[in-house]
Amino acid sequence: MTNNGPRWAGITVAVGNRSKFAGGDQNYLRDEQYRDATLLAKRARLHKEFNTAEVGWFDWVAEWFDLQPGQSILECGCGAGWLWEETSIDIPTGVSITFTDLSEGMVAEATSRVASLGLFADVAGQAADLQALPFESGTFDRVVANHMLYHLPDPETGVAELARVIRSDGVVVAATNGSHHMRELWSIRAEVFGMAPVDNTLDVFGADVGFPVLRRHFADVRWEHYEDSLRVSDNQAVLDYLCSTPPGETADQGQLDDLTNLIDAAFVDGHMHITKDVGVFTCRSPR
Repeated sequence: MTNNGPRWAGITVAVGNRSKFAGGDQNYLRDEQYRDATLLAKRARLHKEFNTAEVGWFDWVAEWFDLQPGQSILECGCGAGWLWEETSIDIPTGVSITFTDLSEGMVAEATSRVASLGLFADVAGQAADLQALPFESGTFDRVVANHMLYHLPDPETGVAELARVIRSDGVVVAATNGSHHMRELWSIRAEVFGMAPVDNTLDVFGADVGFPVLRRHFADVRWEHYEDSLRVSDNQAVLDYLCSTPPGETADQGQLDDLTNLIDAAFVDGHMHITKDVGVFTCRSPR
């Protein structure tokens, strides 16, 4: 890649008929959904408290980094920095990390949280659009994009930026969802709001859509599947999850009542089973 810097300013207007959560409105994502970690925490709670996996998600993701002493990491769409707070992997000496997110609030939270852990030789953060990263080409040894590429108006441009800023021998780890992910929740949402019973981020950058995009920019792309499901014992946690994104976050009382009734009906012997279909792409050899 020969581009040595940002090409264009981030998109801040609605895109087509997409959900504003799935790359349709960057203003919403920056100023409302991810202004801070409040809404994200409601979704994270479901995965953290009710997962059945043998290895926790953050530990599993971090293992793919294969970190070496003195390397530099870029995390795009860093959220609240939970990846590094929750993982138990050893961070080699001299490793530095840079956080970016569209939201200044998220960058501030991640930078503060991770700096306090004392794991890294240097911790930096900068609000930035992944579609136009403010870094020189070939700057980082490892780049992480954890469940965020489906928020971009133009994932192709974002992936091109990942390929630009990674070093030739570096690794990009990009997490996303497969076609069956959380399907029990989307069925409930569909019945109340008249939507298709699917995750509306899949057409933007799900596992199937993302693979060919990544292959256009990396010679070596591999999908690694994470074995997990949810066994939920708290009805309110499911409702909170559904009300943390559109259209549930603006549901009226009648819709909330309908959601509650359908969630209650999904519980059998005190538990609700929720399918997970999730993993990471590991990407090497940028084109």
